[in-house]
Amino acid sequence: MLLENVSIRHFRCFTETGFVFKPGLNILFGPNGSGKTSVLEALFFTCLTRSFRTPRDVEAIQWKKENFTVKTTWNDYGDVTFSVVKNRGKKLLLNNVPVEKYSDWIGQLPVIILSPEDAELAMGAPQLKRQYFDRLFSQTSHDYLKALIRYTRLLKQKNAYLKFKNDKNSYTYDVQLETYEEQLAPLSWKIYTFRKDQFFILNEKLKNFFKYIDTRDIPVNIEYKPSVSGKSKEEYVENYLAESRKSIHSDIILKRSVKGAGYDRIDFTRKNESLKTGASQGEKKFWIVCLKLAEGEYFKTVTGKEPIFLFDDLLSELDISHAKNLLDYIGSLQQIIITSTDLSDIRRQGISLSPGSFNIIDI
Repeated sequence: MLLENVSIRHFRCFTETGFVFKPGLNILFGPNGSGKTSVLEALFFTCLTRSFRTPRDVEAIQWKKENFTVKTTWNDYGDVTFSVVKNRGKKLLLNNVPVEKYSDWIGQLPVIILSPEDAELAMGAPQLKRQYFDRLFSQTSHDYLKALIRYTRLLKQKNAYLKFKNDKNSYTYDVQLETYEEQLAPLSWKIYTFRKDQFFILNEKLKNFFKYIDTRDIPVNIEYKPSVSGKSKEEYVENYLAESRKSIHSDIILKRSVKGAGYDRIDFTRKNESLKTGASQGEKKFWIVCLKLAEGEYFKTVTGKEPIFLFDDLLSELDISHAKNLLDYIGSLQQIIITSTDLSDIRRQGISLSPGSFNIIDI
């Protein structure tokens, strides 16, 4: 899966522009504010039909325009066109044929993004990490995505009912809640078991990258802490229902559930300490970059596909030895696009930018 080119119209700061990409390392080069991150965002829209910068698609439309269009060409898919029109929504075309269900498109063009917003991933709330890994796992399994969509929809309905009971000062377990729980429990089990299995694979990849890039052999881990667990589906469902009944009073007060797959916790550790409190900014950045590369290996193991990597501001906050080892590795990837404001940052790592060795795109 290789990206060949992209045409962008009325997107962010671009009125109309286009770029050609090659296998291996592609470097988007230009000053701050030139639109490097916007190019990555446009490509991300094509792959996942959403932005990594904003939950509102229309915010990416150029000022005073009514729509944007991103057209990409891939060596094994052909043309993929994504557009957003104000007050009319979005549209995805594969070789000029509309894609009706966006959920079926997720995972067709696997993508891994590294952006400045990922700093929040190391420091942020559990919900942020759950959403991050849900997005990752949804690209590798449609069954997981379907279960997650169904679970999220039911949980939203249940939480609305908890709010209703709170407004009525009713703090008892009833038939309506029992109906919700009996539907949510098996879905939560499915999500829990999938997450547990995938985190085992992902952790092995992550540890291998740290050993490869950092010779100090520092222990790292993604800790998955489910709010409910069980060795079998029957045991899990039984535990889920018991925990839900036990916490019903506090759930109604809070107007939301506190048990189940929607409330599992995930933590990043380094040297057996939480990354949130036990690492410098540079160490956090390096941890996250290794996670992204591990995800690439995870994709290949689970799906047989190598994703496209979009790395914004890769070298900031990294020391020279880590940066050089990373650049040595990413040169072997099938395709990666990174941004840079100063090519001398790359030259300082001992990497030659001789003609033909990299695809340098001047914005």
